[in-house]
Amino acid sequence: MIGSLDIKRYLIEESKYVKNEFEEGRFCMKAYTEVFEANSRLCERLGVQEDRDAEILITNLLDIAQYLSKKMYDYGVLFSSPSIR
Repeated sequence: MIGSLDIKRYLIEESKYVKNEFEEGRFCMKAYTEVFEANSRLCERLGVQEDRDAEILITNLLDIAQYLSKKMYDYGVLFSSPSIR
């Protein structure tokens, strides 16, 4: 979903259902572009190339999203398991 694997190269059945959410025009690409542009404007206003606090905010929000995504996957596996019913 984040474009880190070439699903055309690593063909599995599920590949036809999984879309790269960071492709041009998709929600994640639009949101990430806005984050990047806002960070650039913030750094410009501060007169710096990079701002440590802005980088911490961005990195940690991405880490939180990744963590929650993995947890949701784990819950999906758990709740679809016949052993808990």
